[in-house]
Amino acid sequence: MMSPSGYDRAFVMYTPDGRLLQVEYASEAVKYGSPVVAIRGKDFAVTVTRTKDPDPLLDPIEKIHMIDDNIGAAGAGFTGDINLLIDQARIESQKHRLVFEDPIDVKSVVNHLGDFMYQFTRYGGVRPLGAALIVIGTDRGGKHIYQLDPRGMILSGKALAIGKNSEAAIDELRSGYREDLTVRQALDLAISALKKVEEGESPVEVGIATGSTFKKMGLEEALRLYAK
Repeated sequence: MMSPSGYDRAFVMYTPDGRLLQVEYASEAVKYGSPVVAIRGKDFAVTVTRTKDPDPLLDPIEKIHMIDDNIGAAGAGFTGDINLLIDQARIESQKHRLVFEDPIDVKSVVNHLGDFMYQFTRYGGVRPLGAALIVIGTDRGGKHIYQLDPRGMILSGKALAIGKNSEAAIDELRSGYREDLTVRQALDLAISALKKVEEGESPVEVGIATGSTFKKMGLEEALRLYAK
């Protein structure tokens, strides 16, 4: 049912055709966010996105966040919602370190975030989070990239993209991905996919999971480190 103002107000009511409209609206909000692209190779995972610098008087707003020494994440959607999810991931990671004195595995962080996001689709008085995340990292199980959306749904894969015009980025990834990509080739492909959906002069941030660590850096530094 539509309210007199023309907007659906019920947060947890299904429509007759089985849809949760507020969750769908949250997913639409993600489509206006700056795009994030990620690629997983045999022994690495990379993600790229542009920093936000809307005002020359302000410092750029970071888009790629460190979760722990082995995990990083980048989001598309409302900045406040993204920051809430990043804080949740960091808390879960630190709790694991305190108990086990060891870095948390990537899937455990992702499962926690998925459960957290799902709760916002179940109760009145709150709204679904208007954010999606790409989480990349490394652990004993290998290198990983995961995608989470406002429904709390978790996807993993070899190449993923979220944010504005993500379908075009995915098409570019699908046409250029190979199992034997080097780090440099994966970076080139990720940048190509990013340029397909967002032209601009904003600096590009890069997150790379190799060995047992995750590091974030500028594009020039990444290309210098992985010249071949």
